[in-house]
Amino acid sequence: MEILARMKTILSILWKVLSTTRVVVANIFFLVVVFILLGVFFTDTEDALRQNSVLLVNPAGTLVEQRSAPEAAEALLKKMGRETAKADETKTQDVIDAIRKAATDPKILALVIDPRDLQGCDTTKILDIGKAILDFKETGKPVLAHSMVYTQGQYLLSSYADTISVNPLGGVLITGFGMYQTYFKGLLDKTRINFHVFRVGDYKTAVEPFVRESMSEEARESGREWLNGLWQAYLDEASRNRGVSPSDIISYVENIDTRLAATGGDAARLAVNAQLVDEIKTSTQFDQLLAGKTGKRIQDLHRVGFQDYLAMSPSSEPSGKEVIGIIRARGAILPGKQPENMTGSESIAELFQKARQDPAILAVVLRLDSPGGSAAASEEIHHEIARTQEAGKPVVVSMGSVAASGAYWIASGANRIVAAPTTLTGSIGIFAAFPTFEDTAMNLGITTDGIGTTALADLGNPLRPLSAQSERAIGQLLRFGYDLFINRVASGRRLPAAEVENSAQGRVFLGREAHDRRLVDQLGDLDDALKTAASLAGLTVVNSKELRREPSPHEKILQAFFSTAQALFTQQSPAVSRLLNMVETQARVLESFADPNHIYARSMECEGSLF
Repeated sequence: MEILARMKTILSILWKVLSTTRVVVANIFFLVVVFILLGVFFTDTEDALRQNSVLLVNPAGTLVEQRSAPEAAEALLKKMGRETAKADETKTQDVIDAIRKAATDPKILALVIDPRDLQGCDTTKILDIGKAILDFKETGKPVLAHSMVYTQGQYLLSSYADTISVNPLGGVLITGFGMYQTYFKGLLDKTRINFHVFRVGDYKTAVEPFVRESMSEEARESGREWLNGLWQAYLDEASRNRGVSPSDIISYVENIDTRLAATGGDAARLAVNAQLVDEIKTSTQFDQLLAGKTGKRIQDLHRVGFQDYLAMSPSSEPSGKEVIGIIRARGAILPGKQPENMTGSESIAELFQKARQDPAILAVVLRLDSPGGSAAASEEIHHEIARTQEAGKPVVVSMGSVAASGAYWIASGANRIVAAPTTLTGSIGIFAAFPTFEDTAMNLGITTDGIGTTALADLGNPLRPLSAQSERAIGQLLRFGYDLFINRVASGRRLPAAEVENSAQGRVFLGREAHDRRLVDQLGDLDDALKTAASLAGLTVVNSKELRREPSPHEKILQAFFSTAQALFTQQSPAVSRLLNMVETQARVLESFADPNHIYARSMECEGSLF
């Protein structure tokens, strides 16, 4: 008994120690979060910009319309002298704004493109940045690019430079565009999951990953058309910037093995021979080149990243009382409130409500960069556009890299639609998809049985099979949704329904063809959309301000913590990083199937593309 009493005492002491430790750790965690937030809100601004500065355009990660995580924690860690991991996203507008400011800033002597951390090749967004670089070059200030290796997107961005140099052990890797989707039918068959899929539209190939193990001919036909168009746009822009022909770049890509053999495997020399780059330089030699171009000594030049530069020169409030409101919608369309990397119907509705209630906002530009998603959520946002128009404020949609399916459903109600020639749009069609697990359960020895007052009593039970009656009912619902989609487009675009049907069936188009089919009103970028909105509102001067949903205090704490944790993580190797991104992307796609009626207007073929 005495031994048991002693053990009880010891265990009691250990429990108290563990409990105290738990409380201490929790308090430390809380203090760290508080410290982060205090740093976020109260740290001083960056030091003033010095004379003889060079703007460094060094985007990291993928180019996006809106960053999903705040940058404040990264900035705080830099203030503390901590080196942070590279961001996984860069807001495209930040890059453009920095370049535009630098063009008229006498302290900025030159622009250096350092694309080493840019991932992917979002042609539309790079073309938007390129337009700002071309305007910068009109000032006479030099633009130089330097990197170890140029991937496809990195090279397109760098092609706008006056001089491109590459490291002696580097080169240029251009691969072309592809569309490679992940197919789950084999997994579904092995796990005996019955994935029920319904679709309207011969070309609505979004459901193929669940019912096929390979790409259908319809998907190949549709994808080949817009991939070739996108590739041609890349070739045209890069060749024009470099003073070579598109066929020269094609020959470089198609004959890379034999050309490398001719240079003894020297990829840098091959890039120079192909006129894709101008010079082979080490980092030190590039610094000397930059000094020569600016007429300054190396030690007198100060490089400033575009994010830091924006922090040093915060945006001023638009002059005048009348402005255009900009609402950005990025990612899959889902019901309810969603974070910045998703298009939530309630989140967007709140922003439209702000625009309607603000007397200074005379028109709205909705910037769409989304492959679609929930049909119900798309219809809710479409309704918000109508309410804003009824309030006397015109709505112009500006399409980014992709505005297809549900995103086009939304756009169809706008006063004007402006798309880039390389925008992926259309995909007018819908589908329904949801799994049942009766065979999976049976394989594990689990069965279900019971009674109901009607034949539909078990509808929605994932362990019950879908009845023929339910299948017919869902088919009717889907047909109604498709007809509503067609009517929304016909009414909004002022087109006969038969003409819309001819452009429907789930087919994806580039912006240029969509314009020819009258699915969009004009070709252009966000600036063009703002000018159009100003004209509709009767404004002679274009002033704008972005509308963003304010996160709750709880969301700010979580965002600050996870942003800091992400900033502290070291980068993985490119191969591991890309694999993890692919897994994460697939997980997000599956997670975002959240329509209450399981009916979707979504273009998954756009999401499966490799640029």
